[in-house]
Amino acid sequence: MAQKFARFIIISAINAILYSVIIYFMEVKMESLRFVLQALFFGFFMGFMQVFGLPYMNRNKKQ
Repeated sequence: MAQKFARFIIISAINAILYSVIIYFMEVKMESLRFVLQALFFGFFMGFMQVFGLPYMNRNKKQ
């Protein structure tokens, strides 16, 4: 479980950084606080989906 939590933190950070880079280069104008909160929100839920959601959805394909 500790390995999944560490993987979740790393994947969430990577997703948040990628989201931030994309928004930055698209030159979207928004407040700094909103920008950070959106990146954290996106990173958290994408990390959650990648660590816990996808293995759950693919559990029947390993037969």
